[in-house]
Amino acid sequence: MSEMTQADLPGSTSDAGAGSSPVVGRRIVTRQRLIGLTVIAILLSIWLIATVGGFVRPLFVPGPADLARGFEQWGPSMPDDIWQTVGLRIVPGFILGGLVGLVVGILMAISQTFRAVADPIVEVVRPLPPLALIPLLILWFGIGIGTHVVMIAFGTFIVMVVTAYEAVRNVPPIYLQAAATLGASRAQTFRRVIVPAIVPDIFGGVRVAVAASFGYAVAAELMGAQGGVGWFMVTSRRYLLTENIVAALIVIVVMAFLADQLVRWVNRRLTNWKPRA
Repeated sequence: MSEMTQADLPGSTSDAGAGSSPVVGRRIVTRQRLIGLTVIAILLSIWLIATVGGFVRPLFVPGPADLARGFEQWGPSMPDDIWQTVGLRIVPGFILGGLVGLVVGILMAISQTFRAVADPIVEVVRPLPPLALIPLLILWFGIGIGTHVVMIAFGTFIVMVVTAYEAVRNVPPIYLQAAATLGASRAQTFRRVIVPAIVPDIFGGVRVAVAASFGYAVAAELMGAQGGVGWFMVTSRRYLLTENIVAALIVIVVMAFLADQLVRWVNRRLTNWKPRA
């Protein structure tokens, strides 16, 4: 193996100079976008050839005409189903679980007493898959929307409590030492040092929790829901309406993508001070 030179290191001067050039940065972004669009075009071409050419039965993979019919059939009830999934289940569950997980994770990281009390509980419930709790949640809360919100909140809580705990624990000690040297109190250190330092890592957990919330919501709607995107998929499955199922999957992907883009935009706005590779 040849010896690695200084110029090969990630933090070398040559890399810094190249990364600092706006022209080079735009070229890299443009190239990545072209590669992504090419991959999407190839996948769409394969889908069109397989369906329009008759190589795959519409029962298994619907073609463009079948998919358009699925969206047309779902059209009248689509806004209400999306509202029930996102507005009545995902948003409340995500906010509840995210806030509780964030607070618990931070308190576990900064307080030894609180960690001694909460850590055994978190370690017991953390390995539990939220979907495995469905029978127990139905027994406790019934099959209403409240049960769905609790399941989404539980899944979000697990992600955020671990993210917040690790984010605080990974704050560089030199930041805390500098704050102590300057005479900052514990409250000032938390507000001016710890919170800004953990925000980038917290948003990483938020992105994971947002994506997981859509999966939990669809799974929750499989247990007795009377509306929502997941309920529409279950109803379509009973009548072998594959085009409706695929239409619902496309809507879920688009909603999750838009939610992720929103989180990324907020992250960039709040952490524009943080250098990125």
